[in-house]
Amino acid sequence: MKKKWILLILATIWLNCACETSNSYFYVKAIKPEELKINAFERCGNKYKIIAYEDDTAIIKCLEKND
Repeated sequence: MKKKWILLILATIWLNCACETSNSYFYVKAIKPEELKINAFERCGNKYKIIAYEDDTAIIKCLEKND
């Protein structure tokens, strides 16, 4: 019985860790490209990619996990 509880706890921990995403997407509302770059740099550092840009909103993807 004790082994079953240990396996259940380990499986739960494993699923929680496996389901985490390392890349984060977020929307930025910026009128000028400089504002967009500043917002992306503040959230992701140097490692980011602009996924889409329309009018005054952009989708940014952080390429590395931020802590």
